[in-house]
Amino acid sequence: TRRGVAASVGLMNVVGCWFGAAPACHGAGGLAGQYRFGARGGASVWVLGWGKMLLALLLGDKLMLDAVRAFPAPVLGALLA
Repeated sequence: TRRGVAASVGLMNVVGCWFGAAPACHGAGGLAGQYRFGARGGASVWVLGWGKMLLALLLGDKLMLDAVRAFPAPVLGALLA
């Protein structure tokens, strides 16, 4: 429901701020895009998570180095601070 989504986003941001998390919403993870491309249940999130972990294990070193080189050091410092 709308109320449930609003409550979970609010709780996520209130709790996360104490741990240094950036403000986030359900759209930050591409929920609308996942739904648009057919994700309708909890298994879709599970499959997406495993797919991302597999990519990280297989291509993580190369992708991470490319990402680090793409941003200037001051930008990375601000993002990681």
